[in-house]
Amino acid sequence: MKINADLIVMDYDRTVASEDLGFKISEDVKEVLLKIPQKKILATGRLHEEIPDRDVVRIFDAMVVENGTILITECGKRKEVLIGGEWTDLKKNLVEVLQEGRIHFKCGEVIIFGDIKDLPILKERLGKHGLLNDVFIDLNKDGYMIMPAGWNKGRGAKVAAMSLGGGRLMAIGDEVNDLSLFEIADVRVAVGNAVPELKKMADIICDKDNGKGVIEVLTSLGGLTKW
Repeated sequence: MKINADLIVMDYDRTVASEDLGFKISEDVKEVLLKIPQKKILATGRLHEEIPDRDVVRIFDAMVVENGTILITECGKRKEVLIGGEWTDLKKNLVEVLQEGRIHFKCGEVIIFGDIKDLPILKERLGKHGLLNDVFIDLNKDGYMIMPAGWNKGRGAKVAAMSLGGGRLMAIGDEVNDLSLFEIADVRVAVGNAVPELKKMADIICDKDNGKGVIEVLTSLGGLTKW
C-alpha cells in the first residue's frame, strides 16, 4: 500500500510510548522516528513537564500538549499558549464550581483534568452555572479534560502542522481524544490497542500495539519511509 504524507502526528500514551515501559518510547521506535524524513508532531493530553521520555524534544519537530492548547517547538525552547486570554477568567469560575461540588481535579497551565467517574456530577454542576456551552470536555481512558469550547488535539495539531509548512498529514492514535486528530488527517492510523471508535474511523489498523504498531505502519507502507 503506497501512502504519501509530509507530516506525521501521533499520540503519546499507548501509541508511540508503551505502558509496559513506564510510558517511555522504546529505543527501536526512536530509531525509526529519527530516520524518517517526514516532519513529526507529538499530540498529547499531558502537561509538557510530565511527559516521561524527555527525548521527545529531539525526536519531534513540534509538540502540542494539554490536549492541543499549547504548542512547543525549537526542541522544547519555545512555548506558545494557543487559546485566548478570556480563558483565564473562565477557568477561575470553573475551579470554583468544581471546589463547591467537591469534585477532585488537577489544573494544567490551560486545561483541567479529572476522573471520568465524576463526569455526571461535573456536567450537572456546569449546566447549573451556565458554563456547559463555554467548554469542551474530552475523554482519555479513565479521565476527562476541560478546555475552551472549540479546542481539541486536532485543532492544536493543525496549528503545529501549519507552523511546519503544512502538507498531507498522517495521524496515529489509540484513544477517544485522538478522534479530532483523525478529523484533520489525510491518512488515519489506529494502533492495535486502539479503542473501537478510533478503529471505526481508521484507514489503517495496525496488527501490533503501541510503539510496535507505529513501527509497523512506518516501515511497511511503501512510499512513506525513505531510508
